[in-house]
Amino acid sequence: MPVFSPASLTETTASIFAAAGMRVDEARVVAELLVEANLVGHDSHGVIRIPQYLGQVEAGDIVPDAAVEVVHEAPTLAVLDAHWGFGQVAMSRGVDMALEKARATGMAAISVRQANHVGRLGSYVERIAEETAVALMFVNGAPVCRMAPWGGREARHGTNPIAMAFPSRSGPPVVLDMTTSAVAEGKVRVQRNRGAEVPDGWLLDAEGQPTNDPNTLYADPPGTILPLGGSLGHKGYGLNVAVELLAGALAGAGCLAQDRRFRNGALLLVLDVEKLVGLDAYFAEADTYIDFVKSAATAPGVKAILMPGDSERAIAEKRKVEGIFIEDETWAQIVASAAKVGVEVSG
Repeated sequence: MPVFSPASLTETTASIFAAAGMRVDEARVVAELLVEANLVGHDSHGVIRIPQYLGQVEAGDIVPDAAVEVVHEAPTLAVLDAHWGFGQVAMSRGVDMALEKARATGMAAISVRQANHVGRLGSYVERIAEETAVALMFVNGAPVCRMAPWGGREARHGTNPIAMAFPSRSGPPVVLDMTTSAVAEGKVRVQRNRGAEVPDGWLLDAEGQPTNDPNTLYADPPGTILPLGGSLGHKGYGLNVAVELLAGALAGAGCLAQDRRFRNGALLLVLDVEKLVGLDAYFAEADTYIDFVKSAATAPGVKAILMPGDSERAIAEKRKVEGIFIEDETWAQIVASAAKVGVEVSG
């Protein structure tokens, strides 16, 4: 299993995307965000996506040098059209605009449409929280359906993630990043590439029966991912519907019933803490609350109470030392895909 430093993996990834037709600076944006996902333990949103993206470029579904267009703008909002470019490029532009507008007016709403996969949501909202603002982000993906509705066995939904981040003065931001399905599709893909089964509660086969075989999701007919919540999956299903309407209908990106090329739609909301309540007042409440939660007695076998985002930071510190591990099957796919754009990589 190849092991890489974050810096070397970023350089390799950036060189592959630049060879595929991206501008050098934008190729680095995508590379840094993919490798950051690996670094914090979300391999599902890391370099495993390189073959997928290059395949989409080859098929014409991603325009590698597309320019992000601001199609509508007001003091507190903007609508961005990625013109089928890389989602990470468009979303990073959206974060910059959201922070600028929130600083000026106190809040901002940014929508992104016609973008490819935006990657790990936590990267964007954490960056905003580090600038003493609160971020909420909703993303849908169409036209690929992966999740069955509550009570169904045929996919009608995407995994529809949500992310939120809150600044803290006494520690790092609190970062919630989760799908409204039981699991992200990419995590099923990672298990498939590792030749491993998925845990109970992730998947149904095409007949609606529980399965631990990750290949079921990609079969013909395909299986489905379950809604978040297990026996209370109606709650995850409800959240999924809300995200679809926020990121698809309200953001103008289109909902799943529309049969078009793959895209992510995103709605990003940013609230400036200073203008809304004042930094001192906010931190007094937020940090006291965080300390209170962490002071809870732990259950047997649990070392400490963690806040959302803490486990990712612990993994990142470990991988900075030990390196980032890429399973053999994923690396073989990356090597083969890179060769198609004239880049020779080894590991």
